[in-house]
Amino acid sequence: MQRTALVLALSACSLSACVSDVGGDVPGATETTTSGSSATTTGAGGSTVVGPTTMPDAVTSTAGATSTGDEPPPAGTPTDPNLLVALVGDQGSGSNTRAVYRLIADEGADMLLVLGDFDYDDDPDAWAAEMEDVLGDSFPVFAVVGNHDVEAWDGYQAKLQERLAKVPGASCDGDLGVQSSCHYRGLHFLLSGFGTLAFGAGHEQWLADTLAADDSLWSLCAWHKNQRDLQAGDKGDEVTWQALRNCQDNAAIVVMGHEHSYARTRTLTDLGNAAAGHGAVGLPELMEVGNGRTFTACSGLGGASIRDYDPDLHDDDTWWSTIYSGNYHRRDGEEVREFSVDYGVLFMRFHVGGDPAAAHGYFKNIQGEVLDEFDVLRTH
Repeated sequence: MQRTALVLALSACSLSACVSDVGGDVPGATETTTSGSSATTTGAGGSTVVGPTTMPDAVTSTAGATSTGDEPPPAGTPTDPNLLVALVGDQGSGSNTRAVYRLIADEGADMLLVLGDFDYDDDPDAWAAEMEDVLGDSFPVFAVVGNHDVEAWDGYQAKLQERLAKVPGASCDGDLGVQSSCHYRGLHFLLSGFGTLAFGAGHEQWLADTLAADDSLWSLCAWHKNQRDLQAGDKGDEVTWQALRNCQDNAAIVVMGHEHSYARTRTLTDLGNAAAGHGAVGLPELMEVGNGRTFTACSGLGGASIRDYDPDLHDDDTWWSTIYSGNYHRRDGEEVREFSVDYGVLFMRFHVGGDPAAAHGYFKNIQGEVLDEFDVLRTH
């Protein structure tokens, strides 16, 4: 979306004020189609704008300033320009998993963060060998423990430690994949086993304290398990709202696996308050991340299986931007009637358009189809 169109969209529906009515449509929702490096966006009034899909050089924040203009971007250590991160869980093994690895390589990702549940066979050697066949033995791979990794976790963790030692500039403190704080090329990410091998108020406090003490501009909270409201299937509450609020309060994006589909929320400002839609605000294709606001994504289409959307549990949800599952696809608040479903990866590119406080995300399947695309602003 071009800068002019984005500024106009935010002027008409600011991130802090554009809240959907419970059970209603997202105000000012847009429908976007992409072709190559351009996007055609149809707005609420039927107007059409064609422009690049990357983040513009400057965009309006909720305060009415620009991230590179009137108000400086938030202080903090930036990522390397155009750092591309692949995020996916629930891998399995075989042709589908290899196709996902090839997608990550072909996309030119700089690192992979596996969101738990590796090969489902308790075979760390086979899991590592399959990854190495496609990505090589020193490609930056980080991971969180999933419930299907527990029995052989010592072996998986050893493989991850071996790989970490081969990645120049990468560092992880603590219990790798369970309670560890990592940095790579300016990105800060917490690898948490919450709900799997880490539990309770102590881990919640670790999340809060570690995020508060870090000066990185971009942070991620990564774990495997979900809360029911933050996935598109029938998974139950297996982490805690307090853990999620600690990430929200400290401007950290939350990424998860466990449910074998893809689902991204709108900007959320009140995680745990389902009656208020978890504080969902703003445009479905423009996320805002700052102290007290974040968004969550479940990326569980790594190759193991594909699950269906559960309408009985989620048809009344008001906080979704995009869902991509076995039986249902919703993109930026609008249902997509005809689509093909396949495995795929959430990609996030940080420090885009020369702006360290801008990011661009997209979900692509192994057929090369982009099923979701969005911009992210890091604000105060």
